[in-house]
Amino acid sequence: MRARIVIGANYGDEGKGTVTATYAKRSGNVLNVLTNGGAQRGHSILTPDGSVTFQHFGSGTLHGADTFLSRFFILNPMQFVKEYDTLLVKPKRVFRDRLCRWSTPYDAMANLIEEHLRKRHCSCGMGIWNTVRRYQETATVLFDDFVGAPAVALSYLANVKKYYERRLSIPADWRDIWHAPGIVTHFLEDCQRMAELTTVCELTSLVYDDLIFENGQGLLLCDTGRDTADTTPSRTGIHDALELLRPMTGIDQITAHYVTRPYLTRHGDGWLEGEKRRNDIAASIREDRTNHYNENQGEFRFGELDIQQLYSRVSADAGDVPFELEVTHCDEMDRVQEFKRAFANVNIYESPLV
Repeated sequence: MRARIVIGANYGDEGKGTVTATYAKRSGNVLNVLTNGGAQRGHSILTPDGSVTFQHFGSGTLHGADTFLSRFFILNPMQFVKEYDTLLVKPKRVFRDRLCRWSTPYDAMANLIEEHLRKRHCSCGMGIWNTVRRYQETATVLFDDFVGAPAVALSYLANVKKYYERRLSIPADWRDIWHAPGIVTHFLEDCQRMAELTTVCELTSLVYDDLIFENGQGLLLCDTGRDTADTTPSRTGIHDALELLRPMTGIDQITAHYVTRPYLTRHGDGWLEGEKRRNDIAASIREDRTNHYNENQGEFRFGELDIQQLYSRVSADAGDVPFELEVTHCDEMDRVQEFKRAFANVNIYESPLV
C-alpha cells in the first residue's frame, strides 16, 4: 500500500480537494481518509458540470474512492445526511472509527450565538470548538451507544442543552429554535440514518492499493488549545496521519503533499501575512469560484506568499517524511520557477478542473 498525506500549507483553501481528487483519479482502489477537523472543512472540486464541495466525504469520492472518518474527525450527523442526499456521486462505502467525537445541534447553535455576541467572523458555524470544549468538560457517550438507546439519547441531549444554558444566555431571537422539539426529532432521525450509511471498523482492517489522507485547514491555523481567530482545534500538519499509519502493516511508501496557491488566502478574521487586495497581488488572480462572502466568516481574503517561509514551515512539519509541493491556480500567477528553486519536487496545476 502507498500512503499519501495531503496537507494545507497555509491558512486553508489552498486546493487540497483538487490534489486529493487528482491522485484518486490515478488509482482504481483508493481509501480516502479524512484525518482531522470536521464538517467545517469544505473541499471544493471544479468539474465541467460545476463545483462539488465535500465535508464528510473524501474529495476522491468523485473518482470512486471510499471514505474513512478517523478518530480525529468530528462527526455532524445532520450535516452528513444533508450532504449525502445532495451529492451527485455517492460514495460506495463510508467507514468510521468508533471513537469519533460528534456534534449536536446545540453545539452548532451555541457556536453561532457566541460568534454573533463576539461580533467576529471566525467560524463556519458547525460547532467544532464547542464540541471539543464540551468533550473536555462533560461526560460523553460514543455515537453508537447514543443511537442504540433512545432513553440514553434523550437524556444526553437534554444534558448538552443544559450545559450551554448554564454558560450562555440564549438571545430572544434564538429561543424558539433552541427549544423546538422538532430539532431533537430531526437530529435523532439523522443519527440513525448516518449509522445505517456508515460501517464502524478499524483503519488497520482495511486493505487498499492507495491511502490518501486528506487533512483539513492549513499549517498556519494551528491548535493552541484556545479559541481565537488564528486557531483550529485540530492538528493541521502531518502528526495525526502518521499516528494513524503507525500500527498499519503493508505500507510500502509514505509521501506528504503540501498544497499551496502562488499567493495566500484565508477565511475569517485573524492575521493574514502580506494581506493585499486580490488584484494588487497580481491582476490575473480571478475572483474565487468556490469561496465567497458568507455571514459567518466574512470576506475571502488574499495575501502575498513568501516562498522561503513556506519552505521552512513545510520542511519542519514533514520532518523525515519525503514531501512534494502541490501548487494550484498556477494559471493565475506564474511563480513556477521560484517554487522549483526552493523545492526539490514541485507539481503544477494550471487548471482547477479534475
